[in-house]
Amino acid sequence: MNDKKPESQWRFRPEEETHDIYEIHRQAFREPPEPREGLEPPPWWLWAVSVILIFWGGFYLGRYGGIFGPYPHVLEEKRILGSVEIARPPLGGTNRGVDGGEVYARICVSCHQPNGQGIVGAFPPLAGSDWLLKDPETPIRIVLHGLQGSIEVKGMTYNGVMPEWGSRLSDEEIAAVLTHERRSWGNSAEEITSDMVDRIRKETANRTTPWTPDELQRLGGLH
Repeated sequence: MNDKKPESQWRFRPEEETHDIYEIHRQAFREPPEPREGLEPPPWWLWAVSVILIFWGGFYLGRYGGIFGPYPHVLEEKRILGSVEIARPPLGGTNRGVDGGEVYARICVSCHQPNGQGIVGAFPPLAGSDWLLKDPETPIRIVLHGLQGSIEVKGMTYNGVMPEWGSRLSDEEIAAVLTHERRSWGNSAEEITSDMVDRIRKETANRTTPWTPDELQRLGGLH
């Protein structure tokens, strides 16, 4: 039995002779891919709005975010003012009506507490403290430029850092809050005026570091 096919049957079909399969594929590759939903680039206006919001958020935090550090000072005013003993300077006086109790509740109370007793081992008390009461210039210097080092208050040693507030509080605010502290919780010391704060601020304008206890003791006669 002869299974051999005629030679004419082994020839290529006409379409295989006339079509280039590589050219067909090249044409297919030139076609753009089908779009995939969800990968479209965002519109330009969305980028613009995002950039504006980022800059606005940075400005807002810088303006109203307070200081970044280990010194908490912003608490709920409604809760604080109810327990703080308010010592208001007389209206029309040298502190121009600034409420020292409000300033204390805003920046001081979280460390030194509503009753002026501080936090044992962390923040010294203001009630009965010679550093606050013995002379008026020492607390002004501390608030203006801060304090760093070991101090003794009412028989207990405190070794920490108090930040400066001179760059963030006006002369009137410093005078009002110190007067409030010197006349609250059983304290009875003379008023501190904005003129006194202004004088010491100018005298120490070149200072860039916190005061040390030794420096303040020499200047204020604290021994």
